[in-house]
Amino acid sequence: MRQSLNTSLTTRFVVIITTTLVSIIGIMTLLGLIFGDVPYAVPELVPVVGGTAGTIPTGLSAQVFIRLAVLVLAFSIIIGVVNLLLVNIQRTLHGPTISSKLNSFVVLGAFLVGIFATSNAELSNFLLEDIQTPIESALAGLIFFALVYGAFRMLKRQVTASAILFIVTVEIVLIAALPGDAFRVVSQLADWLFNVPVNAGARGILLGIALATLMTGLRVLIGQDRTYGE
Repeated sequence: MRQSLNTSLTTRFVVIITTTLVSIIGIMTLLGLIFGDVPYAVPELVPVVGGTAGTIPTGLSAQVFIRLAVLVLAFSIIIGVVNLLLVNIQRTLHGPTISSKLNSFVVLGAFLVGIFATSNAELSNFLLEDIQTPIESALAGLIFFALVYGAFRMLKRQVTASAILFIVTVEIVLIAALPGDAFRVVSQLADWLFNVPVNAGARGILLGIALATLMTGLRVLIGQDRTYGE
């Protein structure tokens, strides 16, 4: 009983320390990115430290923390690539079926070709322009066909203002993709849609993701939620 109580107190103490450190680092990074170095001045009425003034190097600390985050992200990507290679090597050698072995072998071959292409400009351009670009164009075409089919199903079920707006937007984008000067006005309208409403929506989504990530991290740190490992 006493051991479990000590463990619980230790866990709470660690949670308090980590939450405090993360909160301080996050606030300093945010202030550094927005305002740079933050000046301060303590009134003379405050005991011991009264009358002091200076600058909090939040700008420098923000740069340091961001570089550390980039390094951690880079190491995470390296670990993920190594894990992907090890898993596919194991599946290639000891896969349960021939199709799984073949898929893993194709993944390993594509990885090796990509590594070799980094030192060969002609091969890199060939992979980008003759393989990746046609595949992306084909996928984009399939997405548009799926959107048209979804719009048809939507109108077939119920005609609403949002459904009509969706169909009009899809038609504008499809017509703007056609070649020729006859659709110049539609192309300009499509460019405005991409530059204004689409960018605004994308930024709103990114802000929502950032805020949700921040709140989730804080809830995990203060013990309101459990991590995936737990």
